[in-house]
Amino acid sequence: MATRTIAKFRAEHEIWRKDLATVLEVPEEELERLETAEEVPPEIAAKITEAYHLPPDYFTVDFEAEEVKAREAVKALPKSPFRYFFGVALVWRLVFGLISAAVLLPSKYFSAFGFEVASLYFYLETVCTAVITLVSGIYLSSYIRKKTKFYGDILNYEFLYPYLSSMASAWVTSLFNWLVLQILNQATYFYNSLLLALPSAVIGLIISALFTAALLETAITEPEEKKTQRLRLLLGAAVGSYILATVFNFLAYGPSGGEFSPYLSYGTEFFLLGMVVVCTFIGAKQAPDRRKRWLTIPPAIALLLPQLISIYLAGFGI
Repeated sequence: MATRTIAKFRAEHEIWRKDLATVLEVPEEELERLETAEEVPPEIAAKITEAYHLPPDYFTVDFEAEEVKAREAVKALPKSPFRYFFGVALVWRLVFGLISAAVLLPSKYFSAFGFEVASLYFYLETVCTAVITLVSGIYLSSYIRKKTKFYGDILNYEFLYPYLSSMASAWVTSLFNWLVLQILNQATYFYNSLLLALPSAVIGLIISALFTAALLETAITEPEEKKTQRLRLLLGAAVGSYILATVFNFLAYGPSGGEFSPYLSYGTEFFLLGMVVVCTFIGAKQAPDRRKRWLTIPPAIALLLPQLISIYLAGFGI
């Protein structure tokens, strides 16, 4: 419990020490000594509260608790939760997308100018962006809890937000790659890439933000009986998007890097995506006391394990 001191009172009301000393009819030196005391003497407190028309408990109430209540009172539930979540998710995806792009920039820069970049470096970059993606969910959850009165299951699902929203928009980039490589003129690949990259990125960003907004609204505002049904629809959309992305990638590039590695990669990623879906519905329900673990570990493994496998295979030349 933290009660106000005379120094705190003067700071809150912007009162000079000499003026307060005059009101209390004490020397400034004596008032300076009183300011260092943790508790205000009752007779001094009574004089101040009477002179400045303050509540009688002004020097005895826990002012920190009052400040917390005041901050909570400022928070308000948005009139349109989905619109609010969409705006927050859009900025969130944009900021962390730019951070991830900055991590990938060095290798792209050197490759563009004809310098040879070790394949291991590309995999390490991807691992870094996967970690950034996972951590971004914590920041999204923290921001919403600080700025609004929304709580619900936001903490439980914070690792699913970045993972599933990336899955939901995966088909956009894959479709773009397939269009560039299969439909447009190969000779103008660089120009066409620049021409279509921006629209593709904008569309992917909007879809990802829409999906995240729907996921946030479901986790935070929906009652328990409707939550499972909506989560099934959202997870189904994410899985469908990822399947579509895989099809477009396969059409664009085909199997590469040997006869075994691509299929191992596809199989591993689909297995991990399935693990996330199963753990979201079965594991979290059967062991609610371990809910956080069920919803945290699978996305982390799903994002990181394929990259670690790729690094291992590259290191052994497989």
